[in-house]
Amino acid sequence: RIASNTMKSHRLVQYVTKTYGINEAEHLYDELNHRHFELGNKLNDEEMLAEAAMKIGVERRETLQFLKSNEGLGEIRAAQGVLRKMGISSIPTFIVDGKYCVSGALDGDSLARYFRDLLPELDQDGTSTSIFARVLKIPETVMKQDLIL
Repeated sequence: RIASNTMKSHRLVQYVTKTYGINEAEHLYDELNHRHFELGNKLNDEEMLAEAAMKIGVERRETLQFLKSNEGLGEIRAAQGVLRKMGISSIPTFIVDGKYCVSGALDGDSLARYFRDLLPELDQDGTSTSIFARVLKIPETVMKQDLIL
């Protein structure tokens, strides 16, 4: 298994989310997961990150310029602080509706049952309850975007 510092990839995904939207960020996540878990690329490789971002329409120069800056670093560190306070130290972990936390290490049937049982308790008024949007400075307009997979 390839281990690498993930700060640059986290910052890039946050930047793409804020600048391009949640759908592009999800496509970038898919691309990064493929490159890291299937191809063995390191998540702190700036050239790989620039290539992955190009696949979703972000210019290589823009990505490299962003990665050379410290933009987003404080927000990612703040999000890591939230994770530490919540006792989350592994992936996947699902945070549902900003209040419920469940380890993704469960089998699929158990997760589906948990989410079905939780559904009646969820806020369904369309407001965002993301505990990370504030610390990552993701605008509410981005949070209200429909996710299209």
